[in-house]
Amino acid sequence: MAGEMVPIILFIVLGVITLGYFYWNNKNRQAVMDTVQKAIATGGEFSPELLSQLGAAVNPRVRDLRRGVIFLALGVAGLLCSLFLQVPEVVNGIRAGSMFPLLLGGGFLLVWKMNKD
Repeated sequence: MAGEMVPIILFIVLGVITLGYFYWNNKNRQAVMDTVQKAIATGGEFSPELLSQLGAAVNPRVRDLRRGVIFLALGVAGLLCSLFLQVPEVVNGIRAGSMFPLLLGGGFLLVWKMNKD
């Protein structure tokens, strides 16, 4: 019975993490909008530079590099972890699971390299 709970708990935790990410992201955007609305109500002036900074996201090229390095590191960490185990079924599972972030990181790095702007 305990072995059956592992995948269930895994998906519950992944769902909670995803919902938490979207919740905090929305809360941050709402705080920025509240600040802008208060400044408008009090007669504050906005320069074009300030407005562009409020709405600006991280450069997509930098974001691709960061994601690529993180996913690549996760894939390599999983492969290195599989070297320390002796059970063939577990080792094969870890190696198979490590290939997804490894290839995903390689894809992000490829997009980063190909994107010139």
